[in-house]
Amino acid sequence: MNEPVLRPLPLCEQCWLENHTNWEPQSMSENGHILMKLVGVDTPEIVTPGNVDICCMCGSITISGIYEMTDPTKAYFLGESDESNDKFEFNFGILDDD
Repeated sequence: MNEPVLRPLPLCEQCWLENHTNWEPQSMSENGHILMKLVGVDTPEIVTPGNVDICCMCGSITISGIYEMTDPTKAYFLGESDESNDKFEFNFGILDDD
């Protein structure tokens, strides 16, 4: 069976927090809903603070410097194909000098 080749891909802070936070029940609301509290956040293994890059999951520009070893086939935005560029929200054309 072929193992996917992992490579360090950039993540913005929001995408990192989606999968790397630890929550536990704190109390019950008046409506009977369980209220959760944040008890920890995983520390990224690869960090380069201030490095400007594009998040591989949402396509936003990030300076968090967080990189995660990821299978490129599971990343939504790599900036390497027309298909992923269509998902990107920022128009780099506005930066061109006239």
